Amino acid sequence: MKNTKLVFLVLMLFLGVSLSCRFLKDKMAKPGDKAPAIDFVTPGKSLDVKVQLDKKQTASGKVSPAGGSVSLTAADGSKFTLDVPAKAVNADTTITMTAVKSLDGAPLDNNTPIAVQLEPSGLSFKEAATLTIVPGKEIPLKQQAIFGYEGEGKDYHLAVMDRKSKEIKIKLMQFSGAGVGSASDSAWAANLQTQASDASGRLLQKLGEAAQNDRRANVFDGDENQAGEIIDSIFDQFYDQVVLKEMAAAELDCKHAQQALDDLIRLDRLKHVIGGVDSSIEAVSGFADKAQKLADIIANCKTPYRIVGGLDDWQTNTAVCDIMKPFTLTGGGFTMQLSGGLSGTYDYSGPFNANGTGTYTISLPDGVGKPGTMTGGGAGEVTGDKVYRGTGVEKYTLTPIEPCK
Repeated sequence: MKNTKLVFLVLMLFLGVSLSCRFLKDKMAKPGDKAPAIDFVTPGKSLDVKVQLDKKQTASGKVSPAGGSVSLTAADGSKFTLDVPAKAVNADTTITMTAVKSLDGAPLDNNTPIAVQLEPSGLSFKEAATLTIVPGKEIPLKQQAIFGYEGEGKDYHLAVMDRKSKEIKIKLMQFSGAGVGSASDSAWAANLQTQASDASGRLLQKLGEAAQNDRRANVFDGDENQAGEIIDSIFDQFYDQVVLKEMAAAELDCKHAQQALDDLIRLDRLKHVIGGVDSSIEAVSGFADKAQKLADIIANCKTPYRIVGGLDDWQTNTAVCDIMKPFTLTGGGFTMQLSGGLSGTYDYSGPFNANGTGTYTISLPDGVGKPGTMTGGGAGEVTGDKVYRGTGVEKYTLTPIEPCK
């Protein structure tokens, strides 16, 4: 660091929700508080993936109204067999099966799952077809993530399969892609979170429709609670398809706990505001215990990052085991102690009696566990032929890393 330039961090965080216990306290609003703003219009956000096919590994066959099958053995020894039952198609149809070379963007341990793309894209069946996959290299059952996608990589999702079969048998009512990949706990959590996010948007849309239809009936016809059972059903589905999946994801990977807590609170408040439950607290059975469990997961969640950057001669490249707790950055003989958390204070010391203090913030626009940035500034001094004082602005990048052992 130059004598006229000092090390200073000021990091500002603008996450939608806090990870602190104060967040939980603030969210547990009392009856009569203003309801949270809920988007009843936007559909669920789908997860799209980038598919690369291996055109050298392909097979075609014709199926008829009487049924038929198409098979492919990939270069790694994996076998794919599509069985189409009778009455599934109305006319003779040529089906092509092509091996997937890579699949980028899917929540899997790597981008080379055992998968095929089936064409013609969008082909629908009147009876479910079955795609049986025998991997060339075994994937342990607990790590199997069986998935599908539409078109050329749209709407990645966990696939419907034969639940009683030890073999991988995917049930298809429509083409395009399907396969199986290896998923660690964190990858499984990401799959569950993807499902929950999609279900959340769709169910909130249905809830908005039911509430508005009920309003029309009430205003124009004087009929009250026409949509009561429908709304209750949507609440139940939201709990099963969103909250429970997000809680399971949080137990597998703590970075999903905040979203689970948000949606648990959202459901509780909506049951009070729309569903007519007397109290917004405990509208969801066992709310307090579930909320506390998620708050504990959040409090104990480690968020490891590699922090790289600085200003002028001050540059750091430091692996931090948990940015939510006090951590240290070093570089060029300087040592900076930060208070920890997404925003806070710091002090530093270094050559020439350099010292200073400041504040900092971390921005994680895509959430905890995703890349982010830091910016900073503060005041400090160094001693040379005289005492130099100054300020500066620094920029850093945060890249997620594996948890420290």
